Amino acid sequence: MAKKKKQTRRKLKGWQGWLKGYQQAFRLIFKKRKYKKIQYISKKKRSQRRKEIWLGTLAILGLMLFFLSQDYQGVPTSSEASSEEVEMVYTDQEFVDLVGQYAVTEYPNSHVLPSIVTAQAVLESNFGKSQLSSEYFNLFGRKSYSPNDPSVDLPTQEFVNGQYITVDEPFRVYTSWEESVADHGRLLANGTSWNETHYNGVLNASSYKEAAYALQEAGYATDPNYAESLIDVIERYELTRFDNQVQ
Repeated sequence: MAKKKKQTRRKLKGWQGWLKGYQQAFRLIFKKRKYKKIQYISKKKRSQRRKEIWLGTLAILGLMLFFLSQDYQGVPTSSEASSEEVEMVYTDQEFVDLVGQYAVTEYPNSHVLPSIVTAQAVLESNFGKSQLSSEYFNLFGRKSYSPNDPSVDLPTQEFVNGQYITVDEPFRVYTSWEESVADHGRLLANGTSWNETHYNGVLNASSYKEAAYALQEAGYATDPNYAESLIDVIERYELTRFDNQVQ
């Protein structure tokens, strides 16, 4: 009986040893698999991280190329220049409203009817679409007579001896349409270097029609129909609404 008990204990110890060995082997296998899984996850994370870095780099390069393609110079060199006053941004009516408000603001200094100023800007710049106005912000075809003024030589149409001819003339360069409106007001208010009262007929006019004809008589433009064209623009776009703001 005692012998059988000893044999049974030996068998149990044998089974226990085998089971323990099996458990150790299972733990080792599981540990290796877990380590490989961790390695796979880490590799996957590294791959994802590299992908994110690559996409981020491409995005940054794209933004850099976009900003480098824009022109941020003080005096624009193309109609795509960085400015809120680019002709592509405005419709004809929006251009009229914008310049009209500039003329209203300038009135206390110039005393020129805003309707006249706005109509001149429309005719001279074709609603801000001309090269002179879109690239150099000169709304009124203002020429440069001083070597100290920033200027650019451009071809222009002049009415001479009963016909239009093309000539190259130096034109003033501005940094904004608002600056152009202010300088135009100073010209009409202060006159020319040879005659300070040259535009007094415009300043003393009691109506936009009278002011339009006074401009033509003063020789502001060579177009023989200049006054009639101004009046037509004023009436078509109801520009006297700007005059009502200052009277």
